[in-house]
Amino acid sequence: MDIDDHITDSILSDNTYERVRYERHSFLRQPVPQTLALQSAFLGLLAILLPVYGLYPEGVAQFLPAVNPEVASPKVLLLGVFGGLLQVFGAVLLVGTAAYRLRKGPLTERQAHATLDVEDFARYVGLGTGGLAIVLTVVLFAIGLGGEGALSAYIATAGANPFAASGFGLSVGTVSLAAFIASVTVFYAGSYFAVRIALSRLDG
Repeated sequence: MDIDDHITDSILSDNTYERVRYERHSFLRQPVPQTLALQSAFLGLLAILLPVYGLYPEGVAQFLPAVNPEVASPKVLLLGVFGGLLQVFGAVLLVGTAAYRLRKGPLTERQAHATLDVEDFARYVGLGTGGLAIVLTVVLFAIGLGGEGALSAYIATAGANPFAASGFGLSVGTVSLAAFIASVTVFYAGSYFAVRIALSRLDG
């Protein structure tokens, strides 16, 4: 079955939630399990900051708060933390809506709209804002791989060193580990609800 046939069947089906989801004009309208998989990928991207930091050339050390990623807490890391928290927040909301659908289904028209409102908010917060913050963090970390010249050029252009000490206790190692754990957890949550939602459709 191609995508157009699936959309048509969803609109014409008795499943109020699926019909309303495809009728809404939302840019991010992936199914919840697929959205959770994407959020898991973003969190996994945040987890690679640790190996990236460990690959920095020696000439970059003068710009870093510490060479050891287990104690280094650069300012740019806070942007990644912000993005990671938004991903987790969005994932929690999506897990909540998926659980609500399974417990209350089939949903009424009003319940479907309310559920989708929460899902849309979670997607824009997580995939949108949170995803952008994580991508920018990884890009800034990647500049350090270019060596002293690349980082010096960026600092001269931006007028600030993104790797200056943040003053917070969160280290690159700690954030990367937390992001990895969150990534795995969100991935399994998406897989779990993918199976549960598929089974509920068969039962329905």
